[in-house]
Amino acid sequence: MTRSIHRNFEQLADAESARSALLSNGFPQSSVKLTKHTTLPPNVATSTVGNLLDSLTPGGPAAAAAARQRSGAMLTVDIYDEDERDKADAIMGGFGARDA
Repeated sequence: MTRSIHRNFEQLADAESARSALLSNGFPQSSVKLTKHTTLPPNVATSTVGNLLDSLTPGGPAAAAAARQRSGAMLTVDIYDEDERDKADAIMGGFGARDA
């Protein structure tokens, strides 16, 4: 059974490099997904929920706003066992990955 791990990168280029390294180290292309951080356009529903969640974020609304401005990306990797997890973490860690 597969599980997914998620790691954030502050720079898109670092995430792209980590993705390439994962692929060259045997991870199938279908198991590695790169998602760029983007800012969603505000609307009534997202503003209401966002305000509620911002108040619950450690550091408050200012910290939540700063997090939304990240220009990096997230890599999601499907893994089958702990050995693959360790291998993926070691590869991504070499490019500055942080837990999601």
